[in-house]
Order: sequence, then C-alpha cells, then structure tokens
Amino acid sequence: MMADHEHDASLATGRAVLFAALAAACEPVEELTVSQWADRFRHVSAESGSPFPGLWSTDRMPHLREPMDCLHPDHPAASVTLKCSAQIGKSEVIVNWFGYIVDRAPGPMMTMLPSLDEAVKFNRVKLQPTIDASPQIRHRVRPENSRDEAASTTSFKRFSGGFNQIVTASSSKGLQMVSIRYMARDEISEYPFDTDGRGDPIGQSKARLKTYTGLGLAKELNCSTPSFAGLCRISILFEAGDRRRRYVPCPHCGAFQVLTPANLQAPSEATRGRATFGCQNCGALIDQIDRPAMLAAGRWIPTWVPEGTAPVPEVMAADEIAAWACEPCTGRVAGRQPSYAIWAAYSPLEAWTDIWKRGEDAKAAPILMKAHVQQDLGEAYEAKSDAPAWEKLHAAREPFPPRIVPYPAAVLTGFIDVQGNRLEWGVWAWGPRLEGWLIDRGVIPFPAEIDEAWDAVDALLARTYPTQGGGELPIDVVGMDTGFSAPDLYLRIRGRSLRLKACKGANKPDAIPLTVAVVKIRDKTGRERGAVELHHIGNFGLKGRIYQGLANLVAGRDASGRFKPETLHLPMDLVDEAYCRQLTAEILVDPREEAKGKSRRSLHQRSGDQRVWMKKAGQANEALDIAVGARALAFGLGVDGYSPQRWAELWRERAIVPSAPDLFAGSPETPPPTAAATPAPARATPRLFALAKGKPAGGSTTKTSALAALAALNRS
Repeated sequence: MMADHEHDASLATGRAVLFAALAAACEPVEELTVSQWADRFRHVSAESGSPFPGLWSTDRMPHLREPMDCLHPDHPAASVTLKCSAQIGKSEVIVNWFGYIVDRAPGPMMTMLPSLDEAVKFNRVKLQPTIDASPQIRHRVRPENSRDEAASTTSFKRFSGGFNQIVTASSSKGLQMVSIRYMARDEISEYPFDTDGRGDPIGQSKARLKTYTGLGLAKELNCSTPSFAGLCRISILFEAGDRRRRYVPCPHCGAFQVLTPANLQAPSEATRGRATFGCQNCGALIDQIDRPAMLAAGRWIPTWVPEGTAPVPEVMAADEIAAWACEPCTGRVAGRQPSYAIWAAYSPLEAWTDIWKRGEDAKAAPILMKAHVQQDLGEAYEAKSDAPAWEKLHAAREPFPPRIVPYPAAVLTGFIDVQGNRLEWGVWAWGPRLEGWLIDRGVIPFPAEIDEAWDAVDALLARTYPTQGGGELPIDVVGMDTGFSAPDLYLRIRGRSLRLKACKGANKPDAIPLTVAVVKIRDKTGRERGAVELHHIGNFGLKGRIYQGLANLVAGRDASGRFKPETLHLPMDLVDEAYCRQLTAEILVDPREEAKGKSRRSLHQRSGDQRVWMKKAGQANEALDIAVGARALAFGLGVDGYSPQRWAELWRERAIVPSAPDLFAGSPETPPPTAAATPAPARATPRLFALAKGKPAGGSTTKTSALAALAALNRS
C-alpha cells in the first residue's frame, strides 16, 4: 500500500505536469512568417531527393523568402505568381505553405497539378515525405488508412480544421462542390484550356475560392516554368502583376543589377575554364564563387511602372535601391499583385558553366533550344510560325481605299464569324496570282438567335461594291460559322440566299480547303426538319497559307515591283492594331513536346502530324477565322485554277476594263508578258458553286470531283 507521503508526491507531480501543459496551452502562439515557420519546423526528407536533407533553411534559397511570406494570412497579397526556370524551388514554396497552414492557419486547401502522374509524384516525392519527417505537422495530419474513411489518402490530406485536396487540371471532377480558402497551382502553363467541356480549369478552380474571396480571406499561388509564347499562362500572370526581378550586387563595384543571359560570359583561361557574368556597371567579371554572398544581399524590385513613366533602371547604385524597392501591394505597386520571375543562374543547384554549355548546345542543335529557353532561362519559348509579328503587319498596311474593289481583283467572298452576342464579318477581294485584299469588315451587334441579326445578314448579302473600273460587284458567296448553334443556324441559312453557306471547321492536317456534305437538320425534339449543305473548311492548311500571305505583305515588293503570289493586302483605314493582333492570334504547336507521363506516351504512339493550331491566351481570333473562311470559299469558286487569261476575262466581264495599263502590260500587280503568248491552262480545281454573275470558266461541275487530288494544296 502506497504511503501517504508517496501519494502526496505523486499528486504533486501530476499537478505540475497538468499545470505546465495548461500554461503552455495558454501562452500566445509566437507569430511567425511562412519562411520563419519553415526554417524552424519543416524537415526535408532524404526520400525527396534533395541534396539538403534535414531542417529546411531559406538562406540556401533566399529568393524564396519574400514570395513565401506573401502567402501569410495577414499579408495584403491575394495572389502570388512565380515564373521560374527549373531548380529554383517553386514546389518547395507549396510544401512550406502547406506546413504553415496545417500548424498555424488551418483551413480548406487545394493543390492543383497538370496531370494525375504529376499529382501522384508530388505527393510521393514532396508532400508525404515532408509530413513524415516534420514532427510539428506529422501528428496533426491524419495518416493514410484504406479502412478508415476519416483518414488521409494520396490525394486528400486531412488535418484538424482543414484539408488539402490534390487535384488535376485534366479532370473537372475535383474542381466541383467544395469551397477553398488556399489555392496552390503548380505548372499552370501545362494546364489544358478546356477541361471536360466545362472551360478553363483555372477558372473552374477560382470558382471554389468565391466564398473566402468575398470575406477577404482567400489566397492563391500560381507557379510554373513557362511554355510557349502567346499560350503561356504564367507569363501572362507575371505581366499582370508588379513584375519583380531579383537585383544582386556586383562584388567589385556594388552596383545592383539583374543577372541576364546576355551577360553570361564564355569560359576562358583567365577564368580557369568557368563561365562568368560581366558586370553591367564596371565591366568586371563576376565569378560563381561570389554568388552566395550576392544572392544573400539580393533584393526583389518591382519593374512595373505606369504607362508613360520612366522604366526601372536595369542597373542601380546601392543608395538608389530604396527609391525603387517597395513591399508587395504597397507604394507605387499598391494596385497590383506580386509576381516574380527568376532563372537558373540564381539557383545554388546550377553551375553557370553548365548553363552556358547548354545554351551553346542549343545554338548548335535548335531542337534543344526550347528546353534551354524554358528550363534554364525561365522564359516562354517563341514557337516557329509563319505569322509575322502583329507590329510589323500593322506597319505594312497599305493606303488603298476600303469598300472599293481594287484592280485587278474580280471575285468577292465574305465570311461571318458567330460569337455569343454578335456576328463579325469581313469581305475579301481576290485577283490574279491569288492575291487578296480586305475591302470591308464590320460587326452585327446582335446574337444569332434574334431576327435583327438576320436582317443585317440579308443586308450584307445585298451589298455591292464599286470597282476601280467603274463597275459594281456583289459578294459572290458568304459563309457562316455554324459551330456555335448548328441546328438553329442551319434552319436560318437554308431559307435564305443560295449565296449564304453553312460552314464548319475541319482541323485535320490533311483536310482539303473546302468540301461539302449534306447534313440533316433536327430540332430540339429530334424531329427531322430538312437538310442543308455543310461546307467543311480545312483550317489546318489554310491558316498556314493565310500567315504566308501576311508575311508576304510584310516582306514587301520584290526588285520588279511586285508582291509574291498569294499576298494578302490590308487597308490602313480599315485595319487597326487590334485587328492585326487577331490576324496573328494563333500558333502551331506540337502537343508531344509539352505532354508528360501517359499523355506523352499516348501521343508518341500515334502516327501522322500531331501539330495543332492554338489560340494565344487571352487573344481574340475572329479576324483570322474570317480570312480563313473567305479564302476557303474562294477555293470553292475555283479561283485556285484560274489562269491569267481567265482573270483578265473576269475583270472585263464583271468590273469593266480600267483606263490603267492592260492586265498583261507589266503592271506591278500582274505578271509581266512572257515570250509565250498563250497563257498556261488552268489547274483542275473543283468549283463547288458559281459566281454571283456570269459563268466561271473551267473546273468540274460536281462537288467531289478531283478533291482528293487537292490535299497537297492545303498542305503546301
């Protein structure tokens, strides 16, 4: 039996333990930033493959400190963007943020990755090893247990007061029916632009933040290596933010500057075979041995400035830093969210010499350039395209008057692009050597469902245009995109002029410029209401030909004063900067280059051309669609097979011969006379429909004759 004094001692000990625990529980929690929490509590598992296992140290990657601290619940930033090369540590920011949320600010979190493979790898290599190795959060996150519904899983981490749902951008299933406070999106430039027919996965995930956004509590992190210029989500978000760059001091003169690929110097005997950076201020060579001290002293400087004001200097003295540096969401950038860009030269895991060598290898073997630009330089890769820069296209516009058919064009085609709340249209004139002129364009400000829109379409069909020869030309044929609401549009089109054609894009690489099929019209109940001719437009090849025609315009006239065949001409008075952007709004990409995991293996197993035309993110493309449609309809009229003689006949028959020199008298716009008096015969191009006036010469009268032989036209 326990003695009284032993019993009293036991009670005293128990009381001490209890009161010590209560006292500890009552103590205020020390306020820590996200980076401070990570430095104290996050342990890096050896299983993660990190060269620095053990307690995390932000000092190893000081460029991550500010972005991490912006994710603190009390920081005014609502969205943080990281545009990075490889080996910069962006995924570590997500893991550290997760740990902080679990321990200090519990709430619902979502982590989105491009694919299932990436999601599984993120949990296996990054997240779960961190949970297992970090005592501060290990006891808070419920362990995985297949028999317990309340346990964590590979894709769902439960903890007291919240959870982290790991989802993929390739499936909308995980993006529904849940409210989220914290959103982490990794590798967003690899996300599809439409998921399961529900639209942009980023837009879908933003809908999950609405509740907490309304309360001012939501936070989101977007990080990625860049993809293709124009399609790169992370580059767009970076530009929309305050555009922070990492300025570091020169160890020789102290001037702060951004390390740039242009200043990475080749190895030499003087540098003991190592690549160096040339200081932009004093010109001295900076050795990699000085990098740790430079990175530790570095500062994030927002480079965004209001339009019309002086840009942030690329080099500044140490005493000038204070004038340009400011905390995120304050001072001169108070209205913008923090966005960061950084590349491999700042990573302690990358040798400058290796980066330089990969750059030289990419110059020698261009197939390596994409990986070098994206993975080393941290910039979007400019995919090869025949489209000229929109700025050059805008500068190449010509002073010919709009709404007048220029000599020697003699055929007009139009196209209507159907948008949700409007119809956009354009009219192109076609002439010898398949040159084209945009002569008119406009917008019908009504949706296709209402009668007012169709009154305007009827008025467009009734238009005629004066020619330089004094005649009048109608629009020979007008196409309308029916992809928006096909059955309703079919019924409307069928009851109108035979010159109005229902059209639909065909995107296969071997698609012929224009083919026709008869399709049945069914109403919403499934009842058959008749049939309509549907014209399939070979978008793939025609877009390339349109881009080549625009490039020819930018190239200008040759030594003889003529443009190249198939040049497309744009009038100054009709085409503005926005229209030039629309005309160059798409690029040709190969999905095999960006796909990963199972998707990559599947794509590489397929035969044939896998390239696809993709619209640049946030860019309208109506002008390009109209040009493609008008060109396809011109093909349907048989103009690809017209000889110079036939074009001359058409001008005389339809537009009246002008007082200008004869079509074959050596005009800069027409072929000069040759020794052979007899023009070359027309190619056997099929004519799917006739000109509005007169009878076109040559060509088959059947819709399908010789079409198969013309596939090469579309791919040339």
